Amino acid sequence: MLSVALVFLVLILFIFLGFPVFIATILTSLVFIVAMDIPFTVVIIRIFGGIDSFALMAIPFFITAGNIMMETGITDRIVAFANSLVGQFKGGLGHVNIVSSMLFAGIQGSGAADASAIGSVLIPAMERQGYDKDYAVAVTASSATIGPIIPPSIAMLMYSYYTELSVGKLFIGGFIPGVLIGLGLMGVHAIYYRIRGYQIPVTPFSLKRVWKEGLASLGALIMPLIILFGIVFGIVTPTESGIAATVYGLFYGFFISKKLTWKKIPRILITSATTTAVVMITLSMAGVLSNVLVRMNFQRNVVDLVVHTIQDKYLASLLIMLILLIIGCFVDPAVMIPMFASTLMAAGTAMGFDPIHFGVFMVIVMQIGAITPPVGTFLFISCSIAKIPLEESVKAMIPFTLVIIGVAVLVLFVPPMSIALNRVFFP
Repeated sequence: MLSVALVFLVLILFIFLGFPVFIATILTSLVFIVAMDIPFTVVIIRIFGGIDSFALMAIPFFITAGNIMMETGITDRIVAFANSLVGQFKGGLGHVNIVSSMLFAGIQGSGAADASAIGSVLIPAMERQGYDKDYAVAVTASSATIGPIIPPSIAMLMYSYYTELSVGKLFIGGFIPGVLIGLGLMGVHAIYYRIRGYQIPVTPFSLKRVWKEGLASLGALIMPLIILFGIVFGIVTPTESGIAATVYGLFYGFFISKKLTWKKIPRILITSATTTAVVMITLSMAGVLSNVLVRMNFQRNVVDLVVHTIQDKYLASLLIMLILLIIGCFVDPAVMIPMFASTLMAAGTAMGFDPIHFGVFMVIVMQIGAITPPVGTFLFISCSIAKIPLEESVKAMIPFTLVIIGVAVLVLFVPPMSIALNRVFFP
């Protein structure tokens, strides 16, 4: 285990030296490949072979579908609908931010896209209403974690690929925890709205406005149903559901919202290709490092630790959670999933957990790393929009982060939260 710990120390060192995460990952891999006298052919095989998968083809289609919908002005539609639902509560725009993320999660499946799209609209709006910048960032970044949890989810898709679990079951398993995180964040916001002494006017509730905004948003909100029910009922594979979502996005943009034009298509494709390239190169480099960890018997050591050394499966799971939270401060979830997914599934199975239950729990835990400094992706995006240093938002983030950790622990101790709906859809 000392050699494994050294791997992560070297990885963190490269990250602190300013290397991009994927470069830091491959450099760390090369250091230990040389030290362990592993053939360099392994690097080539893992870089290309690690992403040569039909299942992973779903990722570019999900990203493209989401970008098409954003180009049609879907962000504004979602925010307006969320405002009609919860804008009347004290702290209305903060609640709107969180509910918008819950709705947006069903369209994009990416926390980074959520933080960027919702944050670019609502962080400036919250500032204009009188919210502090650090607080607007905290609400936005924390609610962005819902994106990879409520289906469809790129993180769940990746976890499914590396563990060979049913992506449909993982999608369904993330629904209740994702909603609970959203409700928990709204509860914290309601409390801190009063603690910070905000006195901001709210939007009066109108059933007519809810109906109007709901109808206006209905065409966009159908997309998650296409993806989710298509996979769950076996009509399409995850990759085919991504294609269906992309086709529907084009139909929605050209014929329903009528905001999509052929001139916008090249920009959408270039943006989607760029985002996909970032994801895929990160996965391929993490695959090399994962192979190094396998050669160090990382999986066997973890299983031995949690099964034989720590007798209580819940205590062992909490220890794993603590380790992932620490690593998550320095390593992006997109890297953690390929590095740890198979090991975590083996550990969970050895401890007697349902694989879907434990998988949902682990995905939630790994997403917390995206809002913890110094490498929190969602936090960095939100701070960039607000134009404040990362460290200014840390204090405001604490209560929201604790809510997400609390829901993760609840998922661990209450398995029906992640598997009850699966028993309905997969009897």
